[in-house]
Amino acid sequence: MDSRSNDYILAKYDISGIQRYIFATNRLKENVGASCQVTKILEVYLPDSIREAVTQTDAYVIDWQKEDKLLLLKDQSIIVEIIYIGGGNALVLFQGMEVCQQVSRNLARKVAENCQGIYLAAAYVEKINLENFSEDVEKLNRKMAEKKAGMIKQPVYSPFPVVEQDNANHQPITRRYCLSKEENMDMTEMQYQKWMAYQETKGQKEGKLYPLIEGVNYDYPVDMDALCRDPGGNSYIAIVHIDGNGMGAQVQKVLAESKEYEMAVPILRENSKKISSVFENTYQEMLKGLFRYLKLPDRKREEEIQMPLRPIVMDGDDFTFVCTADLAIPLAAGFLLELMKGQKKEAEKITACAGIAFVHSHFPFYETYCIAEESCSDAKKKWYQKREGGSSENCFLDFRILKGSEVGGTVRHEDWQLRPYSVEAKEHEKKEDSLARLCEAVKKMESWPSNRLHKISQAMLEGEYEMEFLQKEFKSRGYDIKDLTQAEDWTKSPLYDALEIRGLCEMKLLEEFWKMQEM
Repeated sequence: MDSRSNDYILAKYDISGIQRYIFATNRLKENVGASCQVTKILEVYLPDSIREAVTQTDAYVIDWQKEDKLLLLKDQSIIVEIIYIGGGNALVLFQGMEVCQQVSRNLARKVAENCQGIYLAAAYVEKINLENFSEDVEKLNRKMAEKKAGMIKQPVYSPFPVVEQDNANHQPITRRYCLSKEENMDMTEMQYQKWMAYQETKGQKEGKLYPLIEGVNYDYPVDMDALCRDPGGNSYIAIVHIDGNGMGAQVQKVLAESKEYEMAVPILRENSKKISSVFENTYQEMLKGLFRYLKLPDRKREEEIQMPLRPIVMDGDDFTFVCTADLAIPLAAGFLLELMKGQKKEAEKITACAGIAFVHSHFPFYETYCIAEESCSDAKKKWYQKREGGSSENCFLDFRILKGSEVGGTVRHEDWQLRPYSVEAKEHEKKEDSLARLCEAVKKMESWPSNRLHKISQAMLEGEYEMEFLQKEFKSRGYDIKDLTQAEDWTKSPLYDALEIRGLCEMKLLEEFWKMQEM
């Protein structure tokens, strides 16, 4: 073991409450600003905190993505090195407790001042074992779990009864922002910080959320109405949440194979950069497919195109966006298809699952995100089941449609739902649980009268006996429900799911993504 090992401290900084902070409102500008704020905590405020604590410019390493090796162990003049940042947390290696405490104080102050509503947790391990990085990480994770369990998340309340409060979160109104000469907007401090973060990034078309599409000048909507069929009304929108499969297991595998710090840290960095690169490239290909579908090459070159989606979060293997309802399934499936296509030559492929929440545009945004996240979790459960059976290269997609304000509205007939669906690379591969089979049922419904489809929906709500009676009635009039079910037993077919998404899935875009797999 290194003679200086007892001077080393491995610290972890973790951001809590990210989802509730970002999706606290239905105002897209605030959502985008909140996402920027979360990104700044570890990518801007942490490096700034290190610079303030360590005055010598050659005594710290903060650009971890450019470093192939762990430099702090070789160079005694370096006293702080960021090991990696991702997933809302950062690992940092310090030489000495004093600088560790100073950096932590600086970072906590910056978060408290600039990111009201976000909570920062910090934990550290002293006297690290340079021969066993994984053991130290496990200790650190246990300490972090204990720290977060004991955190008191103090809400911000108005200290005086005469102070105006926000109706949604009861925080004091402390700011008035001038939108125009005629219009002002009263805000809480949290809203103001998010708003200003959005204003700082407004017009800056760069970074991972703005991948380059040759010859295309594009931007995203800034108001939720732009994503609705009926602007100003209460039509459907969708939140799509995509998450990588088995990423934690990949990290554990890396740590198990390379235990020493000098071996494990470079591999961990490379793995993190690879995952981010794969997801960012996949998003770029998805946007290209959407652009081709929109058929806009004839517009003036300098004309700006507004994409019918808005990315909110992209952090490693975590990707969330909001879009018009009828594009949600095609875009989610298109992302998963491009993810698989981009790794055809890879021995170990990165896969992902997607969850979609269809809600009315005025439905609470945070609850909508939670539903999308739960749907993604259900899809991942299906992936884990398939992996146990020997298949781990497929991606799965699940969705929920909320009618009215009933959160559990789609849970009543789980026995009739075939979802989650497997996203196959070829449209003609119609396995029992494939997305292509669901799409086939939806397309066949196009030739059926709407009143008959409505009768099927009503009969399904009443039970199997009513469905059996309806099948006999339809057959006597030249309609066979088996043409839609593609199975003898309708309860084991995509019929229920197809009836739900009818009118909420743009088939032509989905077919465009399937065609792209053959290129």
